[in-house]
This record gives sequence, C-alpha cells and structure tokens, in this order.
Amino acid sequence: MSSDSGIFTKLSIKHFQNAVSRCIHLPIPSCIRRQVAAIFILENLGFPNHFLNGCYVVLRPLAELPPLPELLPFIGTSLEHGFLPHLCQSALLRPHLPFCLCSRVIGWPTELASQLAATWSSEGTSLVLSIVPTRRDRLLAPLRCYTTQLLTRSRIVDGDEYFASTYPAKANLVNHEVTFAWVYGQTNTAVGYVQLAHLIDDQEHLHVLVTGLAVSEAFRRRGFGRAMLLHVIASVPAKEIWVEVREDNHPARTLYTECGFVVRKKQETLTRRITIQSLP
Repeated sequence: MSSDSGIFTKLSIKHFQNAVSRCIHLPIPSCIRRQVAAIFILENLGFPNHFLNGCYVVLRPLAELPPLPELLPFIGTSLEHGFLPHLCQSALLRPHLPFCLCSRVIGWPTELASQLAATWSSEGTSLVLSIVPTRRDRLLAPLRCYTTQLLTRSRIVDGDEYFASTYPAKANLVNHEVTFAWVYGQTNTAVGYVQLAHLIDDQEHLHVLVTGLAVSEAFRRRGFGRAMLLHVIASVPAKEIWVEVREDNHPARTLYTECGFVVRKKQETLTRRITIQSLP
C-alpha cells in the first residue's frame, strides 16, 4: 500500500496550475521552506470573482511537517503586504471592482484547525484517498463499466467540449487534463464527466489525480459516476489513482471505497478573503 502523499501534493499543485491561463510561482521564504511546498498566484481574469483568483499556499505532506504555530501569521502578513498586491497591478481588473480575492492554505492539519485566527476559516475536513489497481481490478472494472453502458445504452466519449461549455471558468483545464464524458443513450447528450491530472514520477510511473467527477442531478443514482470511475481504473495505466473528497460527502466516500480506494490522510483547506474596492 502506497503512503507517498508527496505525489498527491505534486498532483494538486499541477491541477491548480492547469486551471488558469496564468500561474505565477513565488519564491518560498527560507523560514517556511520546511513547511511549504509551493506558493503561487492564480489569475483567472476572465472570471474575476471566481475562486481561482488569489494566492495559494500548498503545504508539504503532513508527516514531514515541523511545528506550525507561527506559519499562519507569517503567511497572512505576506499575503496582504507581499503576494496579493501583485494581483492588484492589472488594469484588466478595474472594470470588475469591487472583487474578492481568495487566499488558500492547502493541506492544513486537522488537529490544528481549532487554533485558527479569526481572519482564517476552514472549508471543512477533506479525505485524501487512493487506489493501487491490481490485475483483478483492471480485469473486472471494464466488465462492470461496459455492463452499465449496455443496460443504459450509454457510451463514454471525449469530454473536453462538454466540460468547457458547462464550467467556463475552469475551461482552461481541458488544455492540460484528460476529460471523459458520459453520453446517456435516451438523450444522446452528455450528462456527466470525469477529469484527470497526471504526473510521471522519478521511476517513470504514471500517477493520476481525479480532479472532477460529476453527473447532472436528474441522472444520478443510475451508476454513471461509478461506471466512469471504473473506466479510469480500466483504461488508464496508472500505478496509483488519487482523489480528494469532503469528509461529509458520504455518497462520494461510499462510491470511492466501494471501488477500492483507501483513505490515506485527512486535511483542511483554510481560506482568507479580501475584498478589493479600488486599485492603486
């Protein structure tokens, strides 16, 4: 069983970079390099009030983290006086005033969530799960997926067009990630998708992160989401497949665990929002 959550951290960073047309990596101050894997600014100027605008701080895997008591105050000061002002230099933002910039700290330990300052809030606990597909998994997954397709007269197709039209604020993802769409036979239209980011490790093994899995509300509870996930297990030759779900999202947790995913860790995402009323 793999415990390399460092791969998950790298995949998460890559996914955020994929999401927008401009990602600016910032130098990590020496005093927090042991705790922080990456700091970057996302600019999604076509959608200025979307959460994909702001500064993201991604922490290293929890097992590697030294004590963190001074990290948040340092990050908060740096965000307001160093990192975020960079975003306020663009004249492209002026027509959209006022707008909200989000700062996020990804990978905060759940045991420290009660120690947050009032300026930070938690988006809730999330679970990081993964599966290392066995030969049996790869044999059974296509059979189970095909059975659902046959019974519902459905098919799986390239999902780039569906995703870009359904989620325009994140349309840049189709340029970097693989997307499959589920086309329901009776409607002949796409009703769901699964999206994947990928990474090759130092041993040239493929690792995959499920960055999105959704089915339109009217077509849920028919096995379409499960079938798309099984399609990924069957068709993507990954050493390990990762996903992150909210702890309170019980249907998603059930889906992944029934498909063989195992919980690797818990973490929090912290958020700090600043409303920009005017630009310098």
